[in-house]
Amino acid sequence: MIHTDVIIIGGGHAGVEASLAASRLGCKVTLCTIDPDKIGWMPCNPSIGGPAKGQIVAEIDALGGEMGRAADLTSIQIKILNRSRGPAVQCLRSQNDKYDYKTHMQTRISEDPNITLCSEEVYGLLFEGETVIGIQTKSGKDIASKSVVITTGTFLNGIMHTGLDQSPGGRVDEAPAESLSQSLRKHFRLGRLKTGTPPRLEHSTIDYTKMTLQPGDNEFLHFSFKTNYNTHYKNQLPCHLTRTTTETHNIILSNLERSPLYSGIIKGSGPRYCPSIEDKVMRFKDKDSHHIFIEPEDKNFTSIYPQGLNTSLPSDIQEAFLKSMPGLEDARILKWGYAVEYDFVYPDQLKPSLETKAIQGLFLAGQINGTSGYEEAAGQGLVAGINAGLHAQNRPAFILKREESFIGTLIDDLITKNIYEPYRMLTSRSEYRLLLRQDNAIFRLSERAYKTGLLGDNYITHIRHQKSQVDGFKKSWKKTSTPEAFIKLFKLKQKVPIGTLAKRPEFFITHLLEEGLVSRETKENAERALVEIKYEGYIEKQQLDIEKVKKFESKPLKNIDYYEIHGLKKESQEKLSKYKPKNIYEAQRIAGINPADLMILIGIFEKKIRLREPKPPTHQTHPKPPQYQVS
Repeated sequence: MIHTDVIIIGGGHAGVEASLAASRLGCKVTLCTIDPDKIGWMPCNPSIGGPAKGQIVAEIDALGGEMGRAADLTSIQIKILNRSRGPAVQCLRSQNDKYDYKTHMQTRISEDPNITLCSEEVYGLLFEGETVIGIQTKSGKDIASKSVVITTGTFLNGIMHTGLDQSPGGRVDEAPAESLSQSLRKHFRLGRLKTGTPPRLEHSTIDYTKMTLQPGDNEFLHFSFKTNYNTHYKNQLPCHLTRTTTETHNIILSNLERSPLYSGIIKGSGPRYCPSIEDKVMRFKDKDSHHIFIEPEDKNFTSIYPQGLNTSLPSDIQEAFLKSMPGLEDARILKWGYAVEYDFVYPDQLKPSLETKAIQGLFLAGQINGTSGYEEAAGQGLVAGINAGLHAQNRPAFILKREESFIGTLIDDLITKNIYEPYRMLTSRSEYRLLLRQDNAIFRLSERAYKTGLLGDNYITHIRHQKSQVDGFKKSWKKTSTPEAFIKLFKLKQKVPIGTLAKRPEFFITHLLEEGLVSRETKENAERALVEIKYEGYIEKQQLDIEKVKKFESKPLKNIDYYEIHGLKKESQEKLSKYKPKNIYEAQRIAGINPADLMILIGIFEKKIRLREPKPPTHQTHPKPPQYQVS
């Protein structure tokens, strides 16, 4: 029998981060995947980041992960989204060359001396009581290990749908994992979910003159703190924007009976925040059109990805509705869109470490836990890989809390709330989003990563230097008066500290650059300092709220009529009455209960405390002592 420390099943985004994380801890890792050429593959849109997802990528990077670095090295376009809004919701998104991306990840895996590849299908798990002790491959090979991480994506009992045609598989030309699904069903409650992908188009058959140009940002941007300044941004490729039309919608609505989604063939729930085009047309019948982003999948324009056109309609209907859209009238389809239905494990059966409650040493990560998206999968894979490695070394688990990371919020939501559709991370899901920005991820998480063994001395030294520079800017700006140019520009009556002026919404980093107060080399850390100054009051309040919740989270909620509590939304009153949380901690984990609701509940305890406190003695007036006249 072969022996190893950690076994990873699956080589997608979760499997790659899990393998590399366990390796960084010094564990011997066996990565099992049927096709090694698909390691790090981007089967859907080859893009990284976006709202909330960009924050996750930054946190993966801060914990030593690879996704951000890979995205920087293989991007063909990069931009900041939500520039007109606050830093808490601003985020990076890159379009990537899917071939270069997988090559980078495969190179990282193959060059890691602690990782061994096993190119076989995993037939089942090996147990000793309620502890996993290894796996058995389809060929009958047994591999013993101290921990096992399953990251099978959409392959558990996967079925693909195009129109009313079905075929087994997790992706085109890739077989499903049926036996492993049967093995898991003996120990866990399994459900069924669905995801989809659009058709792929031939670049030369698209008329881009009928579309709106979508360029990248003309400046150096990056996900990873390991990425040095470069001019790669000067060679970005364009994306374009087109739209569906009334004709498009009519074609789709007239053929819904041929959709497996609407004919009842597909039983699994699809992603609400990334719906199929037929679902969008049905749900939003008042809309004349929907945006469709036309994005290259690689630098050679081998294929084009029409983002927003996920579909499982038959091929002839796909061809018809594509030709009804501006610029796609003559588009040739390289690959038809399809839907995938697959098994998942209800994630309330997991611990915060992503270890299963029922089986010791068994960890799950990615779409098997009911999530969607590369970033969500990679974040889970990282945590599962870390904890599988720590378990193999008999060390305490590494837990990310929701108040310190988006990954922590993601995991906390998964293990405490009902999952009835593929979970997608949104900025609004975090009540602490002002604190959990993309720009400060390395400062929030790197020290813990270093102590755990996930970051080396050179990386933590670099991060500490950056933190020192941010603190230096903040300290200096509080003492340094504004230059003469600012007095006129901002119509000041007198000089004020730069730190005071920086709180104004109309004050930007460009003002400091123009006056030579910040250089190109220090611009990034100056921007971080500027954000912290602007949000200083809000951040302090959010920190106080976090401490208040921690202080009261164990207080029992007994005999409370939530309908009598003024200020609670009706929805919150109904959910609290239905679930009857035992304390604030449990109330916090009910879907839909927001920080304002918690503050109202905490106010009840604070009022009780005030009522119990002894009242200060009332001031009594005494008669003045007699006045004696001295002779």
